[in-house]
Amino acid sequence: FAYIKLKKWAEAEDDCSKALGVNPKNTKATYRRAMARYELGKFVGAKQDVEQVLKDLPDPSSNKEATELKEKIAKELEKQAPKPVANGAA
Repeated sequence: FAYIKLKKWAEAEDDCSKALGVNPKNTKATYRRAMARYELGKFVGAKQDVEQVLKDLPDPSSNKEATELKEKIAKELEKQAPKPVANGAA
């Protein structure tokens, strides 16, 4: 958590991964790793983590922040999606 406060995203991701190695059901660590991955631009991994959090916390009152993070990740992934190329375009 301290690494997140300090915006040391790579360290935060590593710390959370270690915590999840000890306890894979640690929802806070999963959410915090999603945050760190989002800040690092690792949107696919962040999306997987936040989806796990939402699965573990189905009650909307307990997952508002995770829902908001998922929306932010979706927007970033949408920006990165390849644009369709029109036929015959050079």
